[in-house]
Amino acid sequence: MTGLESLAGRTYGPSAFRVDPAQVAAYVEASGDDPERWHTHAPPSFAGAALFKVATSFLGDPEVASHARLLIHGEQTFIWRQPWRIGAALTISARVDRLRERAGTAFVTFGAEVVDSADRTVLSSRSLFLMSPEKPPGGTAAERSEPVAEARRANSVPKAEPLPAVGESLTPLAKSASRADLVRYAAASEDFNPVHWDHLRAVESGVGGVICHGLLMAAWATQPAAASSSRPHPLARARFRFRRPLYPDQAARVNTIVRDRDERRTVLSSSVSSEAGDHVSASIEIQTDDGSG
Repeated sequence: MTGLESLAGRTYGPSAFRVDPAQVAAYVEASGDDPERWHTHAPPSFAGAALFKVATSFLGDPEVASHARLLIHGEQTFIWRQPWRIGAALTISARVDRLRERAGTAFVTFGAEVVDSADRTVLSSRSLFLMSPEKPPGGTAAERSEPVAEARRANSVPKAEPLPAVGESLTPLAKSASRADLVRYAAASEDFNPVHWDHLRAVESGVGGVICHGLLMAAWATQPAAASSSRPHPLARARFRFRRPLYPDQAARVNTIVRDRDERRTVLSSSVSSEAGDHVSASIEIQTDDGSG
């Protein structure tokens, strides 16, 4: 066993979290979102920044750190219940809901809740982390050349457009991140995992070199869906699966298709892909756009 059994049920927080206007602006810029859209509210993907207010405590736990030479974010679910009003004072708490081990790798389910000053739940979060003290599951990637700091490919900003019919697609987005972009995203989201900015640490971790944050790619996946609604919190739920790493200066594309629709919500499938295949796949539910909320 991994020796992490005592972590099951352990809690972290509560931690204060403010939807700070400067941090939101930095996050919008770092994630390549539309700066004209997010003036009074934060984008739904800002949930990743809230998560790392408390995930940092978990990852810095001495019992966790000693078993996390390699940390992989396998899956992520967010459920948005209230808008992310800029300036709001929030509180986030988390706990280890489940821990299991297979072949020396720990699979940790990490749940978190964000509440506002009236004790209303703003966000529910569920993360699956894979942790290993030794080699990564599935082997070690070959070392890549250290990337040039500002090199990246096309990066398009989402624009508002009506949702098409079931089976049809929203306008694709071109996305890419430079190594410097990843440092900017780390600062805006507080996700400072060194595999996203330290080439040597990334090589030692077995991923071949610096890789893009999973939650940055998840943010890209949400952008066409969020742009299709004028609501301050357009998304109801999203589940992301992180399938393979994306490296700096790789060209990626976000494709979004309408899968289902009824009176209450629309379900979309979104993917972030490149010539290497899918990096992130997502199922996203959008609120009915009645102008409220």
